[in-house]
Amino acid sequence: GYVELSQGPAFGTEVLTSVAWSSAVSSALAVVLAGGAGWLMSLRITRPLTSLTDTTSRMAQGELSTRADVHRGDELGQLAGSFNEMAQQVETTVNALQRFVGDAAHQIMTPLTALRTDLDTLRHDPDHPNRDALIGRASAQLDRLQELSDDLLALSRLEAGVGSDERSEVDLSALLSDLGETFASRADQAGLEFSLNIEPQTSTIQANESQLRQALGNLIDNAIKFTPPGGEVSVTLRSTGAEAVVTVDDTGVGIPAEAIPHLFERFHRGRNASSYAGNGLWR
Repeated sequence: GYVELSQGPAFGTEVLTSVAWSSAVSSALAVVLAGGAGWLMSLRITRPLTSLTDTTSRMAQGELSTRADVHRGDELGQLAGSFNEMAQQVETTVNALQRFVGDAAHQIMTPLTALRTDLDTLRHDPDHPNRDALIGRASAQLDRLQELSDDLLALSRLEAGVGSDERSEVDLSALLSDLGETFASRADQAGLEFSLNIEPQTSTIQANESQLRQALGNLIDNAIKFTPPGGEVSVTLRSTGAEAVVTVDDTGVGIPAEAIPHLFERFHRGRNASSYAGNGLWR
């Protein structure tokens, strides 16, 4: 007997061709899908980077309020969040510096204008009946300019961190006693009752002595300056556990309620302080 195969080689060729086409189509489809997935992934990666680059360029051109519009939970989102925090800090710092320069210029122009007026008056009329008063006022304006320039120099040193970390043991009782002797005579000349109350135990702290002396001196000086004759100014040092508390009390004009939110702004002064000499806080 025998077996007859009908069209065996042709059928095998068709099977091989079908498998080849299926493999080719599958490979092409896999390449297209891989390319599409890669393109989408590249967009997902490059889009936030492009946004950060664009934001950086706009900030470099002066648009300090611009922010990166990236909201993601991965590393790029964290990078964008950190960048926005940095941008906010830069904007706040630059705005503060601009206000500071404007305020400093205003504070300098005020005594300069008064000084120029008094000097022009004396130059055109050397025998002016108020000659001594004009000279005294000009001298006071010069003192104010000197004080302001010293404050600006000290501020620049603090901003640069020069000497800001120079701390040592400071005897707070001795420091206040020394300041009390200095300001007691000034309070007496101003017609004020001045009292210094220090607890018996010594209070030794770690601090920058020159900066602490200046800060406490400013508080006492303001208390004397803004208290009318017949008023009282008292300085108290007490210990509360591991802390030393210094309190300066006075019966002066006080601080207007609307000025309290701006109390620590540089060179800001309340409306009831315009008739008193001074430049406001500079640090």
